[in-house]
Amino acid sequence: MERHSLYERFKTLSWQQQLGNIASTLSNISRYAGSPAYDELTKLSLREAALAIDWCAPNVPQEFLIDLATMHRELLAWWQAFPVETRSLLALYTLHQCDRLLMMAGLMVTEVNESIACV
Repeated sequence: MERHSLYERFKTLSWQQQLGNIASTLSNISRYAGSPAYDELTKLSLREAALAIDWCAPNVPQEFLIDLATMHRELLAWWQAFPVETRSLLALYTLHQCDRLLMMAGLMVTEVNESIACV
């Protein structure tokens, strides 16, 4: 029942808001992946992000679908393998994907991304 109510709320959002929501989930994963105390939350969040990509796919411009499909596949691979020893790699991966989604949705300006890349 919880999944259905989550879906009902999610589908009312614009595609940009949907990607922003997924980016927020990925940002949380990047924050919690490094700590074994958050393993259950991390695994649930990986599944939630993949599910949200399924739900937003019909609304997202076609030019982003290949990136989203790749991200979906990678998130499910992380979900199946988690917990893993390479927690820091998962944290870095999800943080990078968070930024990509925000840029796709137009919620992050390019100048900010370029300054982050230079740091």
